[in-house]
Amino acid sequence: MRKLNIILLALALALGACSTFKTRQKLSPQANVNAKTAGVYYAQENVEKAEQFYLMVLEAHPDHAISLRRLADINLHKAENFPARSVEYNKNAYELYSQSLAVYATFDKLSDEERLDIRDMTRRREGAWTRIYRAGDATLQAGDTQEAMEIFELAAKLNPERFEPMIRLKDIYQKELKDDAKAEEILLSLIKQDPKNLDYILETGAFYFNMEDYTKAANYFAQARTIAPANIDNLLNLSFAYYEMQDYAKALEVTQQALAMDPGNIDTLQNARDVSFMAGEKDLTVQYLKQLIERRSNDGDFAEICRILYEQEKYEELITYAQKWYQWDNSNQDSVQFIILGASQTGNEALKTTFSKILQAQKK
Repeated sequence: MRKLNIILLALALALGACSTFKTRQKLSPQANVNAKTAGVYYAQENVEKAEQFYLMVLEAHPDHAISLRRLADINLHKAENFPARSVEYNKNAYELYSQSLAVYATFDKLSDEERLDIRDMTRRREGAWTRIYRAGDATLQAGDTQEAMEIFELAAKLNPERFEPMIRLKDIYQKELKDDAKAEEILLSLIKQDPKNLDYILETGAFYFNMEDYTKAANYFAQARTIAPANIDNLLNLSFAYYEMQDYAKALEVTQQALAMDPGNIDTLQNARDVSFMAGEKDLTVQYLKQLIERRSNDGDFAEICRILYEQEKYEELITYAQKWYQWDNSNQDSVQFIILGASQTGNEALKTTFSKILQAQKK
């Protein structure tokens, strides 16, 4: 095998002076010779020979932290240099770092050097896992669904605390393989393992919402609400589920909670407008429309507020908002017609005459 000229090898060497380990972990005379020989080859970047002697050390001392770490480093760099086997080498690196970290965890009164070692190995182990996960995505994009699934299953096995691989598997079953039952099985198994995990609950709620099972979706979003009451996205999801269930009172209550946390949020205001209208709360609908118009202008908001104000016989307000609409877009005939209607109802003949002429000009 050719030598690997990797800068990170030099960094790892600098971090591993091993002085502490001479007292931490005693080696047999032969293992000590093998460890020193491995270190020499490692310093020379002769990876093949270094790996050979580190393995010999581990045959006699399977828990030798330095040898475990060095082999992890070597596998990490192999993964970078041999892309075709990157998943295999990153897996080896992840497992070897884990073994070394487990040994470090048994030490009393860690030195500053050892704490640095732990941080470095933890970072590298996370990097190895991330590359495995990304390899799954790349493989899926390349069209090899089966291999991608195997990679995601490996990532989930290596670090069960990370939910992303199982969610990707769920997506594959649902979107690629059209197997909703298997996708549901994965989500429910995650919930069973960790019933209070917010990510699992949100994902399961979204699954049922997309399946148009709004009652189950609302169930999970409501659970998420108890865990993270300030999560605005979840509150809106819960509101959407109630809306689809035609439980407009509950949808409005949840939306108002979200709006109280972020009063200027356009999406939340739009939702509040829609829900209040469906709940028959026209005054509230007008209130939310006014707030929307303060933050933006569009034909839809102006048309809706004018229509409701006309139905409510609030003609002075109708004139006000129809004029605002006209000022925003003086080519819009609907705004002019609403002004004329308001003027007719309030007996404002001058305004009616002015805008009747404008309407005639628009129609030419």
